[in-house]
Amino acid sequence: MELVGTVAVGLTRLFGSVEPDGLSSLPLRGPAIVAVNHTTIADVPPVLATLYRAGLRPSVPCHRDGCGVTHGHVRFMASSLVFANPFIGPLARQAGMIEVGGRQAGAAALKAAHDALDRGEVLGIYPEGDVSATPDGSPRRFRFGVGRLAADSKAPVIPVAHHDARRIGSGSIARSLGGALTSIVRRPTIKLRVGKPILPDEFTGLPLRDVVELIQDRVTDVWRSVSGESLPRLDVDQKEKPL
Repeated sequence: MELVGTVAVGLTRLFGSVEPDGLSSLPLRGPAIVAVNHTTIADVPPVLATLYRAGLRPSVPCHRDGCGVTHGHVRFMASSLVFANPFIGPLARQAGMIEVGGRQAGAAALKAAHDALDRGEVLGIYPEGDVSATPDGSPRRFRFGVGRLAADSKAPVIPVAHHDARRIGSGSIARSLGGALTSIVRRPTIKLRVGKPILPDEFTGLPLRDVVELIQDRVTDVWRSVSGESLPRLDVDQKEKPL
């Protein structure tokens, strides 16, 4: 039973709404990487709900009739803190999410993600790695995991950006849930856009740092287009960050 997509749709309708655009660029089969900006734990339901309603279910591939044609599946990478939460953890496991933890767990997570791409799956990733958002909600420096996965798998990367899910709730999981309760009355609208895929020909042979910078620039461009903000170009940190 694919529960998580239905739950995400229900929560999004309860807490607000989404204005989506560019959904035709989403793949229904892989290998492919969906890279999404991350500002709050509260952005997960609207993102998953939008993907689900576009036919990309947050779950392990079912391999039934129509899988990869009439519908697809996406498996997101998620922090060990998500898996440890008594309410969200069971949903993350039901969706087949890949757990990312400390240094050793990060290496294991990268291998699991590589294996998923090798099997032709669609992988979802929040390249910023956490939710310590900037004041305006613009994408922060991407960690190097997304670049490694793209470069090694030669999978296209689909840039996705939203603005501003923090109106639902932000901060810790508890604070985000508290804010979400008030959003039932406030009814915020989140704008979300899917950009054109970054094809392997655009990054094959580039140094890892440049691959990450390319993906970050494209996600930031999509974010600009939905937020209306104008930003200087962000540079990827000289030092590699963990996944």
